[in-house]
Amino acid sequence: MRVFREVSLADSLTVLNALFGFSAIVYLLLYGLRIEAFALFYFSTFADGIDGFIAKKTEKSPFGKELDSLADSISFGVFPAILMVRFDPNLFPFAALFLAFSILRLARFNVVEFSDFYGLPTLVSALIVTSLIRISSDYYTLAFTAFLLSFLMICDIVYPRVNDAMAFFVIALVLVSAIFFVEMCYAILLLAGIYTVYPLIREVMEKWRERRLKKLLSKQE
Repeated sequence: MRVFREVSLADSLTVLNALFGFSAIVYLLLYGLRIEAFALFYFSTFADGIDGFIAKKTEKSPFGKELDSLADSISFGVFPAILMVRFDPNLFPFAALFLAFSILRLARFNVVEFSDFYGLPTLVSALIVTSLIRISSDYYTLAFTAFLLSFLMICDIVYPRVNDAMAFFVIALVLVSAIFFVEMCYAILLLAGIYTVYPLIREVMEKWRERRLKKLLSKQE
């Protein structure tokens, strides 16, 4: 089987990401909203982060990008969507929208050659949704957040890649702590919220500077 000769170490971790995501879904369906399901989800985020780091340091796989998106659709699209419905069946329309737009975002990622991201990464969206559910947010907060995240995932706002080793360490530490302490979900929401809002603020500031510069130039003329 030739495919096994083409699979790199990064690809193996990507498959592990999908398996952790699938395991989280199965555990959720069988046993409900227990910490084990969330722990498996956090493990999928570790695998996703490590496979991206290794992919940058080693030879590129012929199908690594496509494989990564397929795995992410399971762990960061299907799992959060099912989690929302399991938490509150009335969230089904918002869960369906979240899943549909996460798939669209990942499909666009595969065909666009860009060093950063167009639209909010599905991983960040999934972390926000799962954290809100772990702290037992109300229906309206989850519905509004899922609706907003869905559109942020397919917007044209540029989100930066996180390549700093220290940032990876801090995020990993927070996620590991969240397995044992639900209060750490607030730290996840804080970090994810800063990442989500920062490009929006930056874009508004850049437009404001452009308008101000145009006004100054028009006055000089």
